[in-house]
Amino acid sequence: MLRLPMAIPTNEEILSMLGRLDSKIADDLESQWLELKPWQGSKEDMKVAVEYAACFANAEGGVVVFGVADRTRGRAKAIHGAAGYDLDVWRRGIFDSTRPNLAVDVEELRVPEGTGHLLAIRVPRGEHPPYGTAQGLFKQRVGKNCMPMDARGFVRSQVAVGSTDWSGERSRELSVADLDAVEIARARNVLRRNHTDSGLLALSDLDLLAALGAMRNGQVTHAGLLLFGREERLREVCPQHQVHYVYQVTGTEVSRNDSYQAGLLNVLERFEQIFTSPANPEQELPLGLFRLRIPAFPVEVVREAVLNAVTHRDYLDPGEVLVRHMAEQLAITSPGGFIAGITPRNILRHEPVSRNRTLAEAFEKLRLVERAGIGRRRIFETMLAYGKRIPEYEADGRVTLRIFDGSFDERTAALVARWRGEGREVGLDGLLVLTFLRDNAFIDTGEAADLLQVSREAARAILDQLSQPEKGFLERQGRTKSATYHLSKGVAKDLLGRAAYTRIRGLNPLRYAELVREFVSAHGSITPRDCRQLLGLGESPSARVETSRYLKKWCGDRGFLRREGGGRHVRYLAR
Repeated sequence: MLRLPMAIPTNEEILSMLGRLDSKIADDLESQWLELKPWQGSKEDMKVAVEYAACFANAEGGVVVFGVADRTRGRAKAIHGAAGYDLDVWRRGIFDSTRPNLAVDVEELRVPEGTGHLLAIRVPRGEHPPYGTAQGLFKQRVGKNCMPMDARGFVRSQVAVGSTDWSGERSRELSVADLDAVEIARARNVLRRNHTDSGLLALSDLDLLAALGAMRNGQVTHAGLLLFGREERLREVCPQHQVHYVYQVTGTEVSRNDSYQAGLLNVLERFEQIFTSPANPEQELPLGLFRLRIPAFPVEVVREAVLNAVTHRDYLDPGEVLVRHMAEQLAITSPGGFIAGITPRNILRHEPVSRNRTLAEAFEKLRLVERAGIGRRRIFETMLAYGKRIPEYEADGRVTLRIFDGSFDERTAALVARWRGEGREVGLDGLLVLTFLRDNAFIDTGEAADLLQVSREAARAILDQLSQPEKGFLERQGRTKSATYHLSKGVAKDLLGRAAYTRIRGLNPLRYAELVREFVSAHGSITPRDCRQLLGLGESPSARVETSRYLKKWCGDRGFLRREGGGRHVRYLAR
């Protein structure tokens, strides 16, 4: 029985399958991930390759191999090979002829038959479908065939990646009568609270709706429905619009389970009421004559997280926005993954991209969100300033933001509050580094780059800035690019206790030579690793460089060591 590959086949697997051509035809070997085509010529087959590249990218990826006749039995007859092509020209040609542009692998497979080469175009699964040709042809792989994308599937793909603003589209099913006057009045109240001088307040209701993008050319948009629609019409026209709140007091006990299908401003107010109630307890931290009130989940953080979830979700996905409220964690999940290259590893730095631009702009005009993309950074900054754990994003076809309560760090909260009281502002970068160093003695540029979501060069510049006298709170150890950074004396004392700085900074370098002499006297020799452990320098690249510098100095003309061996076997003995 012929077994077809269940994923994109490797080159070795393709060459192995070609051995079956003595008893099979090429069509029998093809699968969802593999297409075999005869070679007609570089110009003609480039067009074919472009179509298959888009087709595979819209599905699970795949590979198309040129140089094999479709329906010829017998390997020697079926394989005629490919010739007269340029690999770089093909890579560039496929990239230029696909929309969005696709980067594919174009490579040769060596065979003994025909020209001696087959041409393989390896296409990964596309990150931002739908893909099409420059001429506007959109297909996707279904089984062993490339089928035209249906209109509904095409639209869904466009909305999913943010290529089409679903929220700004007009709905033929709706009229002004489907909008709720109470919700329009609610928008005016939001404006009065957030921006008393807004010119929008002087507009009539119809003009206000148009200014917010809720109506266009006299027709209600999807954004208008989501913001101002009557609840019964929302359920009929947009049943996927649902925000589900679950209050889980223990792992198995749920005390509240509510679903909201009202206008989004109404939904937002309900969450503000929940998180200004006893369900969201506060703790008080004494700060001299004042007390700092620290809520389990700050209402401004919850507001920002819920706004992000309803603004950026995929409204053609039948799923719901889920807010799961637990004692030590709040998890907000929205349908649809990240778009435009955003990932959990770059979300703090990536330029803002809206899947629903009209809805996002309406929230901006109501002064509920800011388009500069600082909302998600504010979530992190607020939580860290209270001494809480770093929030976490997850993406698996949905986006989940987890913010944590648990036990906050009182010393961090008190330190940041004191700095701010003194007019010394510490931004998100500083708070991330401060939080990291609460649990780690040192941070190097590699760790900082991951933490701050920047390049190593940018991380080094930020750490150096945080090491500036008076304004910073770090000290730099080491003079190379592999330097490490630790908390300055006063900050280490405030954050970790009186003994912390001595423990972090390590032994006095004036005693290093004395300790190494004693070690060599007792053990006969010392390795660089022994030396780092003895002096408490750690295992960072900077520590290795610093250890090498000391050992080289002690082996000098006036030194007390001599070197023996090299590489991993180097050791130092008494002179």
